[in-house]
Amino acid sequence: MDVIKNVLNSEIDRINRQEGRDGKARINAEFFVNHPWLCLAMLVGYIAVGIVMYVSPYMGIGWFIGFTAFLIFMSAMLLLEIKPVYRYEDIGVLDLRVCYNGEWYFSRELPADAVQTILAAPGVSAQVKNRIESIVRHKGFVDFYDVYDLARLERQQPDNAGTAQLAHSYRP
Repeated sequence: MDVIKNVLNSEIDRINRQEGRDGKARINAEFFVNHPWLCLAMLVGYIAVGIVMYVSPYMGIGWFIGFTAFLIFMSAMLLLEIKPVYRYEDIGVLDLRVCYNGEWYFSRELPADAVQTILAAPGVSAQVKNRIESIVRHKGFVDFYDVYDLARLERQQPDNAGTAQLAHSYRP
């Protein structure tokens, strides 16, 4: 099933390059562009709270500076965007990586040319090819997990023909 692993790895690499998935943190200003009035309302709210904090006798400039620093820190944290790198090893793994990466392998369709590469490969069994064709007929597409699961199941199945041959040839 190295053919399937190679095809899936090449498609995962293509997605990572195409979407700029490198796992690095970046500032995403899309919120400001999409919601300018909300940003302006938040700024007006900050100014109002800042004025109240500044003029109140039990607060003062120290509390105002702390409030401002906290607000700037939280705003920066909320604007960070990390596009995690997709990896073949993450397919089908249910641990904390799912919280970070999401279950992307269920929602991503495998491109038609990758499916054709798998179907044309001589190293892929007829059973896997038939199952992939069946999934495409029923769903209209095949996702990464479908192909991964078929390859995994194929690898786990014992070779019944070889076992039967050995059992049949044994004579005490």
